[in-house]
Amino acid sequence: MYLKKVNPSEHPSADALGALRSVTRDFVFVSQNDMTRFAADGCIDVLRSANALIGNSVFSWTHVDAKELSDTTKLCTSKQTLVLAGGIHDPWHVSEDDLPQFRCTLRTAARVCIIGSAIFVPLSASILKTQKTSVHPEFRAAVKERGYLCDFHEENTCHQPSISSAVSPAAGIEMMIDLVGALEGNFIAGALRAQLGLSSDHSSTRSREHWHYKRLAEGNPVVSEALDIMLDHLEDTLTVGQIASIMAVSPRRLERSFGEKLRQSPLQVYRSLRLEQAEKLLIQTELSISEISVACGFSNVTLLTKWYRQKFGIQPSIARKKSFDGKYAA
Repeated sequence: MYLKKVNPSEHPSADALGALRSVTRDFVFVSQNDMTRFAADGCIDVLRSANALIGNSVFSWTHVDAKELSDTTKLCTSKQTLVLAGGIHDPWHVSEDDLPQFRCTLRTAARVCIIGSAIFVPLSASILKTQKTSVHPEFRAAVKERGYLCDFHEENTCHQPSISSAVSPAAGIEMMIDLVGALEGNFIAGALRAQLGLSSDHSSTRSREHWHYKRLAEGNPVVSEALDIMLDHLEDTLTVGQIASIMAVSPRRLERSFGEKLRQSPLQVYRSLRLEQAEKLLIQTELSISEISVACGFSNVTLLTKWYRQKFGIQPSIARKKSFDGKYAA
């Protein structure tokens, strides 16, 4: 599998983009029809989850239906990745009126991604004769009949220098995780699989903040182990000295490691993890706010309210009312 590694600080020239098509952080999704919108939605959820794990909106997207296109619709630029979201039942037939626009868009996009029946769009535009792609068995005979000259890629997803492909909407999710991983690293790709329920290691999906800090730690053993201990002791409010003692390191080393890797103190990170847990309990359970305070290691509601408002910009009681319409507000 080949994917170009992109340096986010670089801004390639038009000539460079013409010579090398690469994945970008800005995506344009085009659905075949109403029946295949879920294929695009699944891929968009990957980007949305990636933003949540990273802690910043680094990925952006737009989504349109092929039936909504007009002669004046500009689908994407040379700095955007085009994703054509098809299904696994009906071929995607492009009308003669729409073909010029699709042909231009396919040649302009930084990278083209095709899902399921979308394989017929670049074929109709005569730009996919010899590039290896993953094609659903349902469409293989028809694809060959359209003049496809290359052997099919036998795995569910395939990545080439200018095009990525997936045999189905389900495989499209894996394709998107690959693309995110190419830009953000294997750690985020693994975190996404766990977050989206594609990994058997469900214990690692308890906290997005935990994943975010682990990524920033870059494998530092002191920070990584401390984060695991914090996540396992959200109710206990361990001191820095207690955490260091469990790890058999000095408090000074623990403080220094957190400062170097996370630019925060252990107590600040610990509090952030506990506040994330408080938010979950507020919007997902019927526990009173005082019970949530205790469950998340805050000695009283006043303390929880202070830090919750500082992190989320809203009081816990208001967050609860928004979720339960006041029914369980403390």
